[in-house]
Amino acid sequence: MAWKCYSCGNANPNDADVCQKCGGTVAAPKSFYVVWIFGGAIAFFLVYLAGTLAGGVLVEAAAMPRDEQILAEANTLRKEGVPEFKNINTLKPEEKAAAKAIAVSKEKAKMNFICKGVLFWILPVLLFILGGLMVGFMSDGKTIIEAGIGSLVGQAGAFALHFFVLDTGLEWMVLLVGLVPGFGLAFFGAWLGETIQDWKERRGGITG
Repeated sequence: MAWKCYSCGNANPNDADVCQKCGGTVAAPKSFYVVWIFGGAIAFFLVYLAGTLAGGVLVEAAAMPRDEQILAEANTLRKEGVPEFKNINTLKPEEKAAAKAIAVSKEKAKMNFICKGVLFWILPVLLFILGGLMVGFMSDGKTIIEAGIGSLVGQAGAFALHFFVLDTGLEWMVLLVGLVPGFGLAFFGAWLGETIQDWKERRGGITG
């Protein structure tokens, strides 16, 4: 966004080193904004958490077994002497849940690796770009690298929540492999946000 000169109140474009009205530099853009690392970290923490949880839901939905598969697994699990289940509606809730969990696990195992990866990561990818765009567009000065660093901190924090608290099954390799692409996506989104911001300023003028 535009920076406002504390001396005269004039709004100036980000690429201006001094105030275009009075020549002041009191509020000139900094070369690095630490505050936006923390702001970005919070944003990307929420983005990573929401995206991966939603991605997990998409994978679960794609791997949802048919009633016949659940019934087959229930019959496999039934205790000796228990009559064969003929209808899924005769299963007790706990029996159905156990059979469904096994059936879902088998369906996931049969899913194409690329298909499963796309379903799981499509939302985090889009959200990371959007998060970077928002940081770049909303912040004063150029905050591209800050968004990238914030994404690393946010990813680590959200993964820790997944791993130690939510127990969603994410492995350490997911974090290690995702750090660099996450940084790149946030960097790209921030660059895009700054580009849109500069375009708006040049096209429509600066507003205070």
